[in-house]
Formats: sequence, structure tokens, C-alpha cells
Amino acid sequence: MANNLTQWYDKALSTEELRQQFTDLKDGFEYIYDNFNVREDENKELLQEKQFKVLGIVEPWCAHCMLNTPILLHLAEAYDFEVKFSLRDENLDLIEKYQTNGKNIIPKFIVLDNDNNEIGVWGPFAPEVKATVDEYKQQLPPKDSDNYDEKFKDFIKKIREKFTTDEELWYSAYEDIKKTLLNA
Repeated sequence: MANNLTQWYDKALSTEELRQQFTDLKDGFEYIYDNFNVREDENKELLQEKQFKVLGIVEPWCAHCMLNTPILLHLAEAYDFEVKFSLRDENLDLIEKYQTNGKNIIPKFIVLDNDNNEIGVWGPFAPEVKATVDEYKQQLPPKDSDNYDEKFKDFIKKIREKFTTDEELWYSAYEDIKKTLLNA
């Protein structure tokens, strides 16, 4: 039986409330939101006819959330569905139901029917995005190296820049999220 998520959806943040949470990633979030456009395709009518909404599990400090959330918001606008957000760190009981390989990795986008039953789950990232991150991670020294912390901070900065500027990654995420919505 599908998992009813009414309690989580009812107390979740609106898009505007979530946007107010972004601080150091706000510029990247806004840049992606302002510059990403949904592509017109043959799936538009099918997605508009479906009756669903999405509960996102995110955090405003998360670069993957900075990348994927604006794309989800554009999909919601284009295909007329509602989106609300739960902050992972304030809702550990929720994210623990949606772990990736036993970890609380975000974002997770839970597709819900009109009765708030789960009908699909996306996340935490598109395969192309994961491949890019893995490629950057290969440049990191071992965790016990003296310069690991410095190199990790540099890695985070590079990933944030890549996510903010690489439109190919944006559209990879878009196609992957859209595929989940179509299959829900």
C-alpha cells in the first residue's frame, strides 16, 4: 500500500518560504531559476493531465538542492502542479524513509497523488550530475591527508560553480526529474 504523506505535506514549506531560507547559495539558486527554461515537448499534455504534487526534501546549504530545486519549480509552473518542501535536518523521520545507500542524501522529490500517497520518488541527482561530481572527487587527496580539508573546500566551490553555470547539467537534471514525473 502506498505511504500516505499528508502530515508531512501539510506542514511543509511553500516555495517562497524555502527561497527565503537560501543564504550563501541564494545567488546560484536564483541564477539557475532565472536562466533555466522548460523545453516544449510531446509530454506537455500528458504531464498537465496527470494529477499529482511533489514534496521535496531539501536544505538551503545543499548544492544539489541549489541545482535541482529551481528546475523542479519550473516543471511545476509549466505543468501546473504544486510543490512544497521539508527541510531534511528538521525532519529526520521523513528523510530516513527515503535514504540513498543508507544515507540521508538530498534532494529527494516525492511525487504524491491527490490523497498524498507516494506514486514516485526522484533523487538525489541525475546520473550525469553524479558522474560530474565523481570526476571532481577523483581529484581529492585521501581523507587523512594534511591538505584534505583545504582541497575539499575547493572541491565544494568548484561544484557550486559548475552547478550554477553548466546548462548541460541543468538539462540532464530536468530530463531525469521529468522522467520520474511521467512514470508516476
